[in-house]
Amino acid sequence: MNIVKSTALLAGAFSLTATLAQAQFLETLDLTFRDTKVFKMIGPNDSEYQGGELFVRVFDGNAAILGCAANFSPFYTTPNIFCPSGTTGLVTQGDLDGDGVRDVGVYVSISQPVPARSIQPFLTEAVELYSAPPSDLPRPLGGFNWADNSTVIFYDLINDPVNGVGYELTDFESTRTYLPNELERHRREIVPGTYIFKFPALGSSEENPANFFMSASHREMVEAVPGPGGRTVDSGGIDVGNDFRVTNDDRWNNGVMELDPRIVFNFQWEGFNPSTFSGNDRIFFSVRDRETRKIVFPPIPVADPPNPELPQLIGSSDLGIPTGYDLGPDFFGPNQQFSVEVEFVRNSGVGSAVDRSTRLYQWDIDLIDTYPGFVTEGFSPGTPDELLEPDADFDGDGYTNLEEFGLQTSPTDPASIPNPTPVLIGNDQCYLEVAKRPGVGSRLDYIMQYSSDQENWVTIEQGDPNWFIVFNNDDRISVLSRAAYNVNPCFLRVQFEQN
Repeated sequence: MNIVKSTALLAGAFSLTATLAQAQFLETLDLTFRDTKVFKMIGPNDSEYQGGELFVRVFDGNAAILGCAANFSPFYTTPNIFCPSGTTGLVTQGDLDGDGVRDVGVYVSISQPVPARSIQPFLTEAVELYSAPPSDLPRPLGGFNWADNSTVIFYDLINDPVNGVGYELTDFESTRTYLPNELERHRREIVPGTYIFKFPALGSSEENPANFFMSASHREMVEAVPGPGGRTVDSGGIDVGNDFRVTNDDRWNNGVMELDPRIVFNFQWEGFNPSTFSGNDRIFFSVRDRETRKIVFPPIPVADPPNPELPQLIGSSDLGIPTGYDLGPDFFGPNQQFSVEVEFVRNSGVGSAVDRSTRLYQWDIDLIDTYPGFVTEGFSPGTPDELLEPDADFDGDGYTNLEEFGLQTSPTDPASIPNPTPVLIGNDQCYLEVAKRPGVGSRLDYIMQYSSDQENWVTIEQGDPNWFIVFNNDDRISVLSRAAYNVNPCFLRVQFEQN
């Protein structure tokens, strides 16, 4: 069972959770450059771009938000002697937690603030993309709409309410969004190279500007097949293995991967290798609810307080470069639908400027019910192999194991006998409807056949001159004769084929 302690990427200006004994502190100056693309795999050689963004954030200064008493989440409080002595600050300007709401006049429990030392807060109009590699990114500002989350906090108001010290913290950020139909624009605008940003130096004002420069180097990232330019892994246009590709080629059906979790629950991929994975890169794995994106694997560790949901770290300089993941059996059962996500996070840079670009590779999975999976739990251990074969009749009731599986009766109970019975409807037309076993996906075909002499059987297909196919969906299959039963006898049967 591949359950390991989870690790998550932290990227933000402040530590938002901490224990009473210890807070987490961040560097006082940090420039984050994050180019994100989200891809959804829909086949062994195909993916769809789901959208992305360029996110740039610089912060200068630090204030670690603490918890008080048993509360380990950030929260606001009036000055309170029960909070750790000397840790209560008063926000007098700005948006401390970056939620878009001004926090002026709010008290918050903080620890050891460090003021901005290089970049002047509250001057976003002076921020500029000064230099970038040749691309379609607009100049000079690069289309950046800089948001100002800078803050002023008065600190130590419990110990010294008269002489509390004001700390200015600089926090600028910008997001440039790309829609699902804008992959080519994303690729043309955000290219590998060095991006230099000009910020207002500490002490600057509109009347007396001064500049402070920071640069971030953006390396080429692992894309998803078919790769840039629409080339495929079979075209010879790119080296196989340098684009992300799930290689479970035999399990796809209409853009979804099918698996029976009782017999196989593993994924293999390519794209990560020594030429595409650098020393500080990380790879995370998770299984998620298809609609809410809520993590359902790995399981949330039991803890007090509970740990948050986190994807599982499976690739790093210490863990190596993963080429797949095996969940093993028993985590999930048939007839469930989820989405799998592999997250590739770059973490490279010099000094305070870090490229934290991210690629998300997702694919939907249908957990299906197959006869081989049913065998693992439907028969007693030690049953001879010849009695487990699909065409065997374990209980001797005249129906094969596979027929009873498809018709939802028990192949081990001779009293449990399938009874697909035609009925007469309309003008004495013959009608037969069979309920399908839930969750079999594309791995089991239901085939209706008719006969005039019960010896020679013909498969009913669309356009048959004697029969209509009324329904053939995930829930049921049904057929109706085109003529009365005395013309078209009600000699019908259903056959099964495994795929």
